[in-house]
Amino acid sequence: MFGRSQRSVFKPSVYQPGKRSRRMPRWLVLLLVGIGLGAGGVLFLQTNYGPQRLTIEQSEQLHSELSAANLDRQRLQGQLEEASQQRDSARSTHGKLTTDLAQAQQQITALNKDLQLFEEAIPPDPRGSNIGVRSALLTREPGQLGYQVLIMRDNAKAGAPFKGTVQFAVEGRYPNGRIDTIAPDAIPLDLDRYQHMSGGLKLPDGFVARTVTIKVLDGAQRQQAMRVYYVRG
Repeated sequence: MFGRSQRSVFKPSVYQPGKRSRRMPRWLVLLLVGIGLGAGGVLFLQTNYGPQRLTIEQSEQLHSELSAANLDRQRLQGQLEEASQQRDSARSTHGKLTTDLAQAQQQITALNKDLQLFEEAIPPDPRGSNIGVRSALLTREPGQLGYQVLIMRDNAKAGAPFKGTVQFAVEGRYPNGRIDTIAPDAIPLDLDRYQHMSGGLKLPDGFVARTVTIKVLDGAQRQQAMRVYYVRG
């Protein structure tokens, strides 16, 4: 009870103002180090694995390419609209052509019927051959002989068109009384069903035509038809 008392040892507090430490706390150091490492990692990933940043020149080039692509799109859109209009116009034209074709076919049918009546009304060639000179009109004209000749083929559906020539033999008289026969150059003939020929045959001065013999010759110069007509006028 009366022994030596133990004295308490004084320990200065870390929060004592006079004894404050100047070192940064460990937790703050770790926090700053973590922030630095995180920022560096993000920068590393963005630089090596992230999307590449464009320079000013690359950005301007990209803008120009985008503008050009937009112009191309507008041009193609215009071409598409024009093609659509042409398609609609073609459909309308096709419908009109179909109608016109039907009308033309009806007219051809009517003309074929009229032609059949026309053929039946014309007197046949007296010789009764397949190809015949069905009619002719011959007139005297100054210095020549005018002609209109109708040559027809009876069975035109039986084969290919007939190819030959038409030959005129003009018999007449000169002013001195001499009688002569003029044979102008033959005229080519391409005959399917019928052929109407017209023109003029040059004659010698003073020659007066009286009669004309019309012959149809084939390619081998064989006679296929012949008629004799008097000259009018």
